[in-house]
Amino acid sequence: MEIFPIKLSGPIHWSLPPSKSHMIRWLMLAFQSKNDFIIKFDGTPGDDIMSAVHCLNILGLEVEKNKSYWKIFGEKRTNDGTKIILNCGNSGTTVNFLTAITSMMNKEVTIEGDESLKKRDFSHLNNGLRKLGCHISGDSPPYTILGPITKKRVVLGIDISSQPLSAIILSSPMHIGEIIIDTIGKSVSSEYGDLTIEIAEKCGIKITKNKDELIINTTYLELPDEVQIPSESSLIPIAILLSELHDVELILSNNNKNKFLNSGIDILKSKRLEKINLSDYSDMITPAAVLLAITNGGEITGVKHARGKESDRIENTKNLIEDFGMKCEIIGDEIRIPGYQKPKKPKKPVETYNDHRIAMTAIVLATLTGANIINPEISSVTDPEFLDKINNIII
Repeated sequence: MEIFPIKLSGPIHWSLPPSKSHMIRWLMLAFQSKNDFIIKFDGTPGDDIMSAVHCLNILGLEVEKNKSYWKIFGEKRTNDGTKIILNCGNSGTTVNFLTAITSMMNKEVTIEGDESLKKRDFSHLNNGLRKLGCHISGDSPPYTILGPITKKRVVLGIDISSQPLSAIILSSPMHIGEIIIDTIGKSVSSEYGDLTIEIAEKCGIKITKNKDELIINTTYLELPDEVQIPSESSLIPIAILLSELHDVELILSNNNKNKFLNSGIDILKSKRLEKINLSDYSDMITPAAVLLAITNGGEITGVKHARGKESDRIENTKNLIEDFGMKCEIIGDEIRIPGYQKPKKPKKPVETYNDHRIAMTAIVLATLTGANIINPEISSVTDPEFLDKINNIII
């Protein structure tokens, strides 16, 4: 996709899609509930959300989709197929959560996905589920799960991702009796883990914390009648970057009062970034690195786990910065970025590595310099309207 440079003189009016972190978590619990349930949202759900609901449809979930809300029917699910195949698209979140949910079933289920998922390592969750008694044939899709789990206690590392812990919590209503998780390591992406616990407790899942031990028990799962999904806060840094590149005001039209990820976003809004610890905000690494490059420079730390995202987001952030004629240095799992650099038009098509956040950052940079972007459509993973919004700005 060829993007030509533009000059903006007025404010940018920008809208956000519904949060996939919230919506996918609610969908996973709705699948296990006997009650009807309504999910309200603004904007268009991204491809990851659609992958999640498609897989749950295959497992027996019935959803009535409308423009601003989905109604989920809570009657008993049935899928009598002896072998079930769930294609999770590009969504690692869906892989983790459905792996845990199907490990609680007495069924043979195969998890598969796109090329980026086939390269990702899900061993942190899968090893934990194996210790709980289920069989999982591999650690990168496609792999087959044969449950149910038979044990109740597991040791789980939380220093690479919060999703394995979230996955077991969200699948726990399907398990009879309590599950005890002994966590090890320093937690990363802790706001995502906290979000899981917050949503789970609203639905009757009892979680008792005792130092590094979590005891999870669900006597009765009961969802509220409806929920309003907040906007996708993790995409605000992309909008901030667009505003900063063109030196114009940013107006977010649907940024509701959602505190999720606020601390990370506030860091990026600061005029002197210097050193940023993104251990809880690794999804922001790419736009944050470019923001440092075009402002006062600095260092991004705490992002080792970003290597296991849709792509190696540390290495590929460096590649993207260099594609646009700027410099940065990777030292271990940190990125050091000189400041006051000016992006230049890339000399060759810009690779996006099947990574929606790399792609969005590349597209935004291209509005300043011009560029040929490879696979810009991957941006629809979180925001199906992203390219349309860019085109509207250009017009």
